[in-house]
Amino acid sequence: MSSPSLIPTFSTAVNTWQCDENDHLNVQFYTEFGHEASAHLLGHLGFGPRAQRAAGVLARAVDDHVRYLREFRIVEPVEVHSAPVEVGERHIVAYHEVRNPASGPKGGHVAATIRRRIACSEPWPARVRARAEAARIDLPAAARPRSVGKIELPDLSLQTASHTGLIEVGRTQITPDECDERGEFLPRHQFGRYSDGAPILWNHLGFDRAAMQERQEGSVVVEMLNHYRRPLRAGDLAVVMSGLAAFSDKVLTFTHFLFEAESGTLAACAEAVGMKFDQKVRKIMTFSAEERARLAARRLSL
Repeated sequence: MSSPSLIPTFSTAVNTWQCDENDHLNVQFYTEFGHEASAHLLGHLGFGPRAQRAAGVLARAVDDHVRYLREFRIVEPVEVHSAPVEVGERHIVAYHEVRNPASGPKGGHVAATIRRRIACSEPWPARVRARAEAARIDLPAAARPRSVGKIELPDLSLQTASHTGLIEVGRTQITPDECDERGEFLPRHQFGRYSDGAPILWNHLGFDRAAMQERQEGSVVVEMLNHYRRPLRAGDLAVVMSGLAAFSDKVLTFTHFLFEAESGTLAACAEAVGMKFDQKVRKIMTFSAEERARLAARRLSL
């Protein structure tokens, strides 16, 4: 009897508009790929969107852990292959392997891994759980958390966030086109809000992002763990507060908190591991002693 294997759950190609100042795929789109792959995986298990509607239940993401291993550049193909790695009465942990299947010296590799915890409003139907158990694999070692999950992120309110040293990096409104069929804010756009606020955070830490760009220096995220606490909906007002939790000679660990502005309640929070990036040679850069001194002065006390 053969052992379970990953199944194809998503495919596309990278578009120009999905790429950022580093000329590579922005982090938010990996989350989108995992989101759509999750729906196809549940469909493979017999509990896709139509089946969920018929049963009158909701399946939501609880958290996403992403490791960004290799770049995706414009027009490169993307494939996602998936399987359950944990099955509970009301939750499933899905593993998504994001691949660049292109042939050649830079193709045919795993570009990212995504581990998504999905919770169901009711226990999984017995047939769905049985199929998930039969398809379950062990989580690959390369997909396990490396530099995130060590910080206990508090359930802050917008009113108390500034007392921790967090700064505001984004103030926006959720639009209908950023929401799913239930009117809930899509995970991709949560990651997008963090990404959009990153230049403001880097400036706060003493790095002139405009000057960095002129020198062909950028920033990259290599790992992220996002917790979805409470859903936002179309029309909601949102505020992102961010700060520096830890650092080393090459690595920064950021924290992001996404709030619903009117009530001040926490909608999501994340840890993101980032680095300076030399866009000319596509290599990670080392922080100088002066830069590390600035970082130490701005580190949070959560």
